[in-house]
Amino acid sequence: MDICFDVTVQGSKDSLARLAEVLRRLAEGRPGELDEDSELYWQENLPEWLVSNFATKASGAKSRAWMRMWRWSSESKRIKMERESGWELLDWLYWFSSGNEFWSLSEISWGGGESMSLSLSAADNHIPTQALEWVVEKSGAEIVSIGERDGPR
Repeated sequence: MDICFDVTVQGSKDSLARLAEVLRRLAEGRPGELDEDSELYWQENLPEWLVSNFATKASGAKSRAWMRMWRWSSESKRIKMERESGWELLDWLYWFSSGNEFWSLSEISWGGGESMSLSLSAADNHIPTQALEWVVEKSGAEIVSIGERDGPR
């Protein structure tokens, strides 16, 4: 991963403290294999305010039915369906795991104010950031910019 992105997040000190806590925990214990054991580990090691925001794990039949409906829907309907269904813990953890080949969180910079900078290392110019956007939103903050870095920091 040799493309770098800078992400600027703004919010109250409390919301950024919540976000920093989650991102630091993920960076320190970067999820590896995503299975039932790791799901239990992260349920116990992520803050309750975040864990309570994950969607309930769907049954296989329910997941297949949802996917069939999603495949036949328009793009705008797909986006709405995705937002309404929410993230299941393991699906969300993937984006912060060693298995994510799209991007990785390489740096968190926050001095206690109302702005935080994140650096992502990416494999491509276009990166899926929905999982990052979700945790930022749930913390009470917002991403104000995501941009490719022109040169080294």
